[in-house]
Amino acid sequence: MKNVFDFDYNKSIVSVSGSILKHFHIKPFHQTLPLLDKALECGKINVVLLILDGLGCSLLKKNLPEDSFLRQNIKDEIFSVFPPTTAAATIAYHSGLTPLESGWIGWMCYYPQYGQIIENFNNVAYYTGKTLDTPGPSKTLIKFKSIYEMIVQKNKDVDYFKIFPDFEADGCHTFAQMCRRILKATKSSGKKKIISAYWTEPDHTTHLNGVSSQKVKDVLKNIDDELKNLSKNLKDTILIISADHGLVDVEQIYLNDYPKLDQMLKMPPCLEARFVTFYVKDGKIADFKKEFEKTFGNDFKLYTKDEFLKSGLLGSGKKHKCIDTSLGDFVAISTTNKSLRYRFKLTGEHFNAADHAGISEDEMKIPLIIKMF
Repeated sequence: MKNVFDFDYNKSIVSVSGSILKHFHIKPFHQTLPLLDKALECGKINVVLLILDGLGCSLLKKNLPEDSFLRQNIKDEIFSVFPPTTAAATIAYHSGLTPLESGWIGWMCYYPQYGQIIENFNNVAYYTGKTLDTPGPSKTLIKFKSIYEMIVQKNKDVDYFKIFPDFEADGCHTFAQMCRRILKATKSSGKKKIISAYWTEPDHTTHLNGVSSQKVKDVLKNIDDELKNLSKNLKDTILIISADHGLVDVEQIYLNDYPKLDQMLKMPPCLEARFVTFYVKDGKIADFKKEFEKTFGNDFKLYTKDEFLKSGLLGSGKKHKCIDTSLGDFVAISTTNKSLRYRFKLTGEHFNAADHAGISEDEMKIPLIIKMF
């Protein structure tokens, strides 16, 4: 498994957002992608950004033939952000910010203001399943202004369309429905448009069944067929398709099975299964480091918080105020096929056949697919 600790944020998700901002006459927060800049100069009135969750380069090549719509239109391979996971990466698309700047660094983070570990997207206490009684961090501490808000504020002649799955009000139930709504949006008027679409596949099916499973192949073939059909009807449109991250097949470890380590923690681990942070009891820092590296040193790279922040893996920019508390005393990054989870009364043994948020090329490399109509 090839790891990419030295990846390039100047050729990443935030560069895609930067190019879109630049196209709509807004100063980007980070370096743009010259290839995408040039493509956007085509003058099409519709700009569609479609994010397919989990569609890493490796997964795409393993599961679709070279003559598929998606593979035929790959223009480049770029990087996700770190960690390569939905919470960090989709927010990078929508905000134009690195995880260091946005504060979105994992699925579930500890917030001392709430006194618990919270799922960022769902405003639910992760280890109890209890919904918060007050607005969660996504509405308060880590709220951000989207690039789409910026675009329509700056460009009064541009309409914005958000097309998401059915976890949002009036969302799409199928990918075919999503494609129909994209097409309808492009035809809604003669005005310029920015259309943001996001689909939960192939991530969902890959988590359950593994990277090379027949079910993943079937899901991707359906997506590819629907995009072919969509492409027959699009006009005056640039279609940009990419992903938030890739996935790898994993072997799961439960920290509860290692009582020496477990007993040194103030609370359960959080963030992700392949990018984990630990809050260690007072006086146990040196002992935890020694025991963790003895037990998991072949599978995880362990950093102190300061070492991790100095690594630059979260990107450049002004550090968000929540970063220091969302990171514990140590951070561990998986460098092999291992995921580190934690059994709890409610969650039990959460099993995934495939996972992400590690530092492998399969998780970090994503396609930049561009098609003009």
